[in-house]
Amino acid sequence: MKKRGTSTGIVIGSLIIGLLIGAAIVYAAGPSLGLGGKTTTITTGSVTFTTTVGSGATGSSGLCNGQTIPIGALNDLSSQLSAQGQGDLAAEQIAIQDLNSYLKTAGCSLTFTLDSDDYHLDTPTALTDIQAMYASGVRVVVGPLDSGTANGILSYANSNHIVLISPSSTSPALHFNDVTNVYLFRTAPNDAAQGQADAREMVDRGAQAVIIINRDDTYGNGLANATKSFLEKDGISAANIKGPYSYPTTTADFSTLITQIGSDYSSLSSAVGASHVAIFSVSFQEIGTLLPQAKTENKALLSTTLPWFGVDGTAQNTVLSNSTTGPVVAQVRLPSTLFNVVNNSKTLDFYNRFKGTSTLAKITGGGAFYTLEGYDDVWLAALSILSAGKNDGTAIHAIFPTVAADFYGLTGWEGLTGNDRIPGSYQIWKVVATTSSSSGYGWVLAGTWDYNTDTVTWISPP
Repeated sequence: MKKRGTSTGIVIGSLIIGLLIGAAIVYAAGPSLGLGGKTTTITTGSVTFTTTVGSGATGSSGLCNGQTIPIGALNDLSSQLSAQGQGDLAAEQIAIQDLNSYLKTAGCSLTFTLDSDDYHLDTPTALTDIQAMYASGVRVVVGPLDSGTANGILSYANSNHIVLISPSSTSPALHFNDVTNVYLFRTAPNDAAQGQADAREMVDRGAQAVIIINRDDTYGNGLANATKSFLEKDGISAANIKGPYSYPTTTADFSTLITQIGSDYSSLSSAVGASHVAIFSVSFQEIGTLLPQAKTENKALLSTTLPWFGVDGTAQNTVLSNSTTGPVVAQVRLPSTLFNVVNNSKTLDFYNRFKGTSTLAKITGGGAFYTLEGYDDVWLAALSILSAGKNDGTAIHAIFPTVAADFYGLTGWEGLTGNDRIPGSYQIWKVVATTSSSSGYGWVLAGTWDYNTDTVTWISPP
């Protein structure tokens, strides 16, 4: 393997960071770096900046020496997060193209490739995938998408110094203040904040009693328990909170759970009144199996006064708003929280660039924050390699928090607290019947929850 210097990587890293921060920035390489005097001016959107990049004065040192560096991606393309996974992959592929285009424009002879695998929400498969990636030279991986899998492969990643950048792992159990030996970074906030948002949302709509169900994994258990804790802080007595009832992630028949929900709904309705009982589901796409089954086995559960409340595992998921599942999901409305995308100029430029394409339909059909974050995470991976000056996991890990703190991407600022994104406000999306969708159903923005004030503002109350 060729020895890789750091100077060219640092300058090119600065080049791209400047591009994505969104301000007019001028960088000078400086003669001490020995990069020669090639000056490049790049204009993209509203951003114009000038930098001096390598012209070969350092020979084959640095990263701009014709080499190819792979970035890994672990996506679910065929299981309960497939809508998100397909959107993430589409965004990641665009990011790789954009990265290579920018590097070429800057005069850097370096190519990034995407080594993507479908781990179909299965931890053993993800472990096999990441082992193969490591053997092929991958030192930073975008993914996995879920906390259960992230937890399952973290020991291998830590031991082998493979940086994991997950766009959507959010379990509080995987938050670490000290990241010295933790190779998992998460570019979404952990679910302590979402649990607070979900509790406030239900109480705001008049809930005095709540039935909690959740998928039995690190994500489901973490968010269910966080929400229960905040419900109690918001004044709902423990006696009026039933569950959390966890179900195996492989569940295909929800009869037992539906019976439990029906029984609890009846008893809680007697205690506080049916109009004050909420059902809260921490789920992925499997809620699209549970609800039609409930319609058959206990139809009254789909006509409750308060809606069934959902989470980021369901928000904007097009599998839940298609022509088959949409009618039953729209009946319960399923208002679902999703970390707020800051619609900055880069976000809007990205939407306009792909407006009307099947690519954008995929990206917006799996939870736009998480899929746009797939794009940003590829950039974060590449910038960390460039800033480290070498494709080395230890060096990438060391520089990553600094790169994230300097990065403003499609979803906004990427600053971290420990290994997680700094928390902020959430959007609330619900499914409705609409003529604007070919399926007849779609997700619309129902409201927002403000992190600083713990208040909900409704646009279209569910």
